[in-house]
Amino acid sequence: MDKKRILYVITQSEMGGAQLYLYDLATSSEAQNFDITVAIGKEGDGTLNAKLAEKNITVIELKHLVRPISPIQDIAGIFELKKIIKELQPDIIHLNSTKASIIGSLASLFIYVIRHKLVYTVHGWAFNESLNPIKKKIYLLAEKLTARTKDLIICVSEFDRQAGINKKVTKEDKLITITNGVEANKTDFLSKEEAKKELTIPKDRIIIGTIANFYSTKGLEYFIGALNTLAIKWRLPVTGVIIGDGKLKGKLKNLKNNYGLGDHLIFTGIKDNAVKYLKAYDIYVCSSVKEGFPYSILEAMSAKLPIVSTDVGGIPEIIENEKNGILTGPKNSLGLAKNIKILMDNKEYGDKLATEANQRVKEEFSKKQMIEKTYSNY
Repeated sequence: MDKKRILYVITQSEMGGAQLYLYDLATSSEAQNFDITVAIGKEGDGTLNAKLAEKNITVIELKHLVRPISPIQDIAGIFELKKIIKELQPDIIHLNSTKASIIGSLASLFIYVIRHKLVYTVHGWAFNESLNPIKKKIYLLAEKLTARTKDLIICVSEFDRQAGINKKVTKEDKLITITNGVEANKTDFLSKEEAKKELTIPKDRIIIGTIANFYSTKGLEYFIGALNTLAIKWRLPVTGVIIGDGKLKGKLKNLKNNYGLGDHLIFTGIKDNAVKYLKAYDIYVCSSVKEGFPYSILEAMSAKLPIVSTDVGGIPEIIENEKNGILTGPKNSLGLAKNIKILMDNKEYGDKLATEANQRVKEEFSKKQMIEKTYSNY
């Protein structure tokens, strides 16, 4: 008997949270029971393509699927994906990210003969981003119209599920929550000494670190602002480390220079398997202004790090303030700095928070449960 076919679709190829989610699903033991193909937009560094190819998973590059709204490219993208769907005849199409969702839904709509189920995972609604009001309305309208074609919408946080309900994106029973998960006991972290050496980090400083793609939603300017307060204004012995890269690199480097941070801020660039370097950090910081259910925080919990984070999206479903981390309002550099200093001044308190976080990620946010719940819904 032929295996049923799943077509995964995603907009970009650099390894962010949505890409890791797709990779985990497509390479799981449950996936062995299906014929898997992944279609990926042309934007990004191609890391996801390469990692999937290593696992002998068929990858198709979508030449016209791009992240920004682009009428000519978007129309071409619909027909490009429609052709692929007709050729593959998948039983399930699983869309990831807003743009892939919209293009994939419209492509699916134009196919009348082939019967398939359409699944969409929301990794944070685009209409919740800091966009101008017109773009927000366009994205919300597009989500509402294309939701009619979908059989199931998976939200990675209850925050996003409630946002979908409140905005009346679709019927409530079509929206479910399946949180992201990690293998907390299986991650091979480098030792603190090894990680610091590989990242060329000073040994005599407290290391405040994060892992993030350089998107506006990650709020890295507020991370750098907090570092400026700690290192320059308060003259504390700290160095900030950011693992990642992206289009905002020039802007963030200019900000570093304007603050005169020098060796108090290190940009490492993209690192393969960035999570293995986490133990180089003394404190993990998430400065995002918009999030779904960030893997980076789950991984920091796995590394048993004390965490300071903004309280956006699904993060309060992971971090309970002052129990397993400290939460700060978004766009608040001073607030981040003050909470980082609390942990710097009280290592015992930080260790307690880190232990609680580590226990919670093991018990509640496993990769196994995420994969099993998703495949059972297929």
